[in-house]
Amino acid sequence: AELRGALLSNRSACRAHLNRHGDALADGRAALAARPGWARAHSRIGFALFSLRRHAEAREAYEAGLAANPANTDLQQGLASVLKELGATAGASPAAAAAKQRGNAAFAAGDNEAALSAYTEAIALAPHDEALYSNRSAANARLGRWAAALEDGKRAISLRPGWGKAYSRAGLAALSGGDEEGAYWYFANGLRREPQSPELAKGREGAIAALCSASTARHKRRLERAAMDASRPPARIFAVSDVHYDHPGAHEWGRSLSGELYRDDAIILAGDIGDTYDAVRLCLRQFRRCFRRVFYVPGNHDMWIRPKGQHSDEPARFADSVAKLLALWQLCDELAVDTGPAQLSTAAAVLPLESWYTHHFDHFDPRPGTVKFDKHCVWPMGYDGACRFMLRLNEPKLAIPLRGDVITCSHFLPRQELPIPKMHEMAKGVGTVELDRQLRSAGSKLHIFGHTHINSIVEYDGVRYMQNALGYGIAPGQKLTVVHDKGLFREYLA
Repeated sequence: AELRGALLSNRSACRAHLNRHGDALADGRAALAARPGWARAHSRIGFALFSLRRHAEAREAYEAGLAANPANTDLQQGLASVLKELGATAGASPAAAAAKQRGNAAFAAGDNEAALSAYTEAIALAPHDEALYSNRSAANARLGRWAAALEDGKRAISLRPGWGKAYSRAGLAALSGGDEEGAYWYFANGLRREPQSPELAKGREGAIAALCSASTARHKRRLERAAMDASRPPARIFAVSDVHYDHPGAHEWGRSLSGELYRDDAIILAGDIGDTYDAVRLCLRQFRRCFRRVFYVPGNHDMWIRPKGQHSDEPARFADSVAKLLALWQLCDELAVDTGPAQLSTAAAVLPLESWYTHHFDHFDPRPGTVKFDKHCVWPMGYDGACRFMLRLNEPKLAIPLRGDVITCSHFLPRQELPIPKMHEMAKGVGTVELDRQLRSAGSKLHIFGHTHINSIVEYDGVRYMQNALGYGIAPGQKLTVVHDKGLFREYLA
């Protein structure tokens, strides 16, 4: 019985660490049943109840433990935390508790205005009770007052950062209020606190679907930028990939680029410009310093979330690779870097296409492989799901009409005939043929890609495919490749 109690107590602690407090409570109670009166079991129960915000029960658990173990410091500290928290909640004020009960009754009856009024009254009496803000957020949401619902959800998060319900409230308000990217952040970060929450998982799926819609605020901004240079005279268009700005030599090379030579020109960056967010930021800033327009699509390295200590603390910054993608898009907004299509003159247009890979690309053996490429990526929908997600993100872009020579770009390969490194199962981690269907539907005449570091230019069925990877460790004085100049396809270094 003693060993069983210890094992159950240890598992309770593990589950509490994973924010599975309901399971931690069950293990704590089982440990107490195995070892009646054991202080640690009482402490496990008290902490689980405290984490579940069941403060009155937590107080009883700690007091019961102290009755049997009056000198135990863990139980004393736990009880002190509960009593402090009780003083900040509606439970400490009979008037606040009464207003909360009225609000709950009105909400259940569908009288949302009355519920809103009662919760507001309770908040005035107990301003540090996160449950009141959560409840008022729900009432505001029913009334379609999304901005107010979001503010209440955010306030609940600030008061209790580990509570999944607060993230769900904020996520629903953001999504319904037209902020799909903010909604994804709330749902994804809520799942970091409560990974088993079906409510948060459903919300995240809804946010992912909304991100692929043509009605997003981002798509509307892309429409505005798409035509801003349509009447300008034709300028040069450059194209590179795989800059890898966090490798030796790249910073020095970037700083050596002329700030005057390319001022009227555009450049395509076809992914893998940095292993970390900070490296991507530095790279994009250097290219924006030099070029009038910079077009960017992320590669696999850009989507990595490196472990803490490997030149970053990205696990604390990004819940997953979708969250990092959205952060990179927002960085591009700040730097005026284009992630959507643009008509650069009557003669040419550029269309960036998001991409990922699928094992189906391996036409010799299209089954899933044993090699896990890009272990630092965290895709909530899995790798094949990430490929489908990226393709869906392209659909609103493809609906934007473009004229003249259309140049598309992606990081990954769109055709199986393109050169692939002779490495085990590499074909399963380099591209998707669905991308080729998309670029052809846009009328592409030239497609820029990267990833394999095999520079080449070939033509298939009327479309030319080009890779200009700079690779690891850029040599001093390395020039850039022009792909379009004076309204015509041209290829030379400048």
